[in-house]
Amino acid sequence: MVPTTFNNPDISFTQRLNRELRILSKKEKEVCSYLMEHSKDVVHMAITELAEKCKTSEPSLVRLAQKLGYKGYQAMKISIAQEAIDTTQQIYESLAPTDTISTIVDKVFNSNMKALQDTLRILNKDGMEKAIELIIGSKHLVFYGVGGSNIIAQDGQHKFLRIGFLPLAFSDSNVQLMSAVTLGPGDVVVAVSHSGASEATIEMVAFASRAGAKIITITDYNRSPILKYSDVQLFTSSPETAFKPEALSSRIAELSIIDSLFIGTVMKRYNESFEYMKMTRSALDSKKI
Repeated sequence: MVPTTFNNPDISFTQRLNRELRILSKKEKEVCSYLMEHSKDVVHMAITELAEKCKTSEPSLVRLAQKLGYKGYQAMKISIAQEAIDTTQQIYESLAPTDTISTIVDKVFNSNMKALQDTLRILNKDGMEKAIELIIGSKHLVFYGVGGSNIIAQDGQHKFLRIGFLPLAFSDSNVQLMSAVTLGPGDVVVAVSHSGASEATIEMVAFASRAGAKIITITDYNRSPILKYSDVQLFTSSPETAFKPEALSSRIAELSIIDSLFIGTVMKRYNESFEYMKMTRSALDSKKI
């Protein structure tokens, strides 16, 4: 399933490339490497010149552009140009063993900020609206996630519990699976998976979807298997590296989506949410010294 955000002109060339990398041919990957390494030169090249440089054909370049979601070569070239002159791209460097603690801190914070900026660029606002409406109308609200994603699921449960929902979020994947088979029409699942390829999470949403529940997925902007069962797709954009696994900057982006769903729900049912927040805050205040 191709996300509706894929045609968004604000999505950068690098984001599109990261999404499609696994389905590109060896030659297409070589061309993309050339485009990345010579981005400032490419913006001044006609398609004929680039084809010669990359030892490929003009139609092949057009097909590559279309595979990345562009209308054609010219649109891809404009996107590469925009990214080449974006000075922020030069700030977010990869971590190195020789980095000082001060440099590491700067790079980690910059990486997190970039994940948020990239995620905001591709986030489908209509999808957010639909997800909030589904949550508000849900009979049961369930958050699924395994490993690091379970922390995001638990955060979702914590937030929505404060405003009158009785959301479920289990840490044990077997219990999550048992809950999935008991769901039905009117129930809503929020499934969190950075890769979108976790077998356990896919199995849960498959059972829940077949039972009639609506599925909201929070996953990386990629061709994720979990999208097969998704009714609403909310994408993050945070590529992994050896020193920056999914549990780091992608988690910041996922938490921000949960926060947005929570605040959006609060504002859509403000009076009711405000009363529940007063009650839960009062109950917690009674536990403080």
